[in-house]
Amino acid sequence: MREVMYTPVLKARMGELTALGWIQPVTRQHLLPLLQIEPGTTDEDYGRPVGKKAIDKAVGRLGCWAGQELLLDVGLLDTEVVIEDDAGAIGYAVSQALDHGVRATPVLRLDDGLLARKDAQAAHADLRTGVAIRLSDADMDEEPEDLDDVLASLLGDLALQPSDVDLVLDLGCVIGDLPAVAGSRLAADVLRGLTAADEWRHVIVAAGAFPADLGEIVAWEIGELPRWDAALFDRLQGRRRLPCELVFGDYAVTNPVATSAAFRSAPSLRYAVADRWLFLKGRLNDPRGHDQFYEICERIALHPEFVGAGLGTADARIASPRANGHGPGNATTWRAVGTAHHLDYIVQRLTTLGEP
Repeated sequence: MREVMYTPVLKARMGELTALGWIQPVTRQHLLPLLQIEPGTTDEDYGRPVGKKAIDKAVGRLGCWAGQELLLDVGLLDTEVVIEDDAGAIGYAVSQALDHGVRATPVLRLDDGLLARKDAQAAHADLRTGVAIRLSDADMDEEPEDLDDVLASLLGDLALQPSDVDLVLDLGCVIGDLPAVAGSRLAADVLRGLTAADEWRHVIVAAGAFPADLGEIVAWEIGELPRWDAALFDRLQGRRRLPCELVFGDYAVTNPVATSAAFRSAPSLRYAVADRWLFLKGRLNDPRGHDQFYEICERIALHPEFVGAGLGTADARIASPRANGHGPGNATTWRAVGTAHHLDYIVQRLTTLGEP
């Protein structure tokens, strides 16, 4: 079995999925993405937003990940309404992913209903996918022994063993040193309270630290944003008596809060370095328009912490943004470049330094 080192939590949007197609083979080898499908603004079947159109749109873009595995989360949709052939959103999404060559493990939450659990059971029975159980920070605030009992009960209902399950400890948005310390302590308490914690298929600890609002970043000045999610994981790894090996998870270059609103944005680049992101943006009213992205890339490539064109496709494009007939792209392109660099860079750090 391949060694999974990193689980990026990605929104099923074109920029993030394009990035998955750009990353290096070694990155793919160590990556187990958690793909989150969000409701569409016009997705109304059976008189409610059950999510069929959102699933079709997202899964239809998964050709970039054919032949690979991922965790597929449709929990933001209505998972208790039948979509097709007695299956709800979970069952339908897993089957559609398989049709596109992707082996998808369904993600469950503790409060999911009967149809969601039935779908997950059926996927495992048919495809031996197992399941992923995604715990929120609110779930983890329960007494450790109570949470352990809830998980044991859920596994019993699903007729699964821990070895069939990827356990995701999702701490959500963590910005600041105190939240990072508190998050590492909470995760450690949960892990120590689990019965046979080392028997789970993977134990993933995820958090997101990229801000939702970048309004204070001044155009054409390189801003620096701490990677508190990586700091949390490093603190957690440094705690004593952890009962199992952990997989690092983050939200790459996005904020954990789901948003469906589209808005016009200036060209920008989010670039991960050792302990922070570099962020550079142009201006909305600049007469150069999207062509500002060329200069943004050139400025980042001159930064002392630029990794170099050899890291992968994204960094090669940043190093030579005008080469090979590349246009400046659009918001999707800018997000894909930042995300692909992030994924390649985090795997490089984990495989060489043992830290994200």
